Amino acid sequence: MTVAGSSSQWWPKHLYIVAVVFVTALLVSNLAAVKLFQFGPATFTGGILVFPISYIFGDVLTEVYGYAWTRRVIYAGLFANLFMVAVLSMTIILPPAPGWPLQESFAAIYAMTPRIVAASVVGYWAGEFVNSFVLSRIKVWMGGSRLWVRTISSTVFGQFVDTCLLSHLPE
Repeated sequence: MTVAGSSSQWWPKHLYIVAVVFVTALLVSNLAAVKLFQFGPATFTGGILVFPISYIFGDVLTEVYGYAWTRRVIYAGLFANLFMVAVLSMTIILPPAPGWPLQESFAAIYAMTPRIVAASVVGYWAGEFVNSFVLSRIKVWMGGSRLWVRTISSTVFGQFVDTCLLSHLPE
């Protein structure tokens, strides 16, 4: 498929696979964030098991496809999250079918999703853009060498911004 007036490919090779994994990891981490679990003395959300995948694929997106494509995929993740919240909110409001005993449980679990997604969107939006921006700037600065420096540095900056924003959101 090509864009009118252009001989270049509209969608770069394999980008759709990376984009789908990225957006899926983002959605699943927000759904899994409803569950809390204990690991040693610390308490975590279930989302922590999947969320790092979105940062890894964010780095792959920026490294392979560039900052412009990465921004588009980040926006796709944002819109997918908003769509998920809208659908879950509507399904909570809908009356349950006669004989379906799980309405209260369903509502109790998924009623937290809008708040989780709101916090996730704020933190992740800022953190992923910082991650992607730092990765792309370091790549230019280092002439494309030392991938490990780029990915680790950008992830540290992105996660720092994400964590700072999430730790200051109201209960």
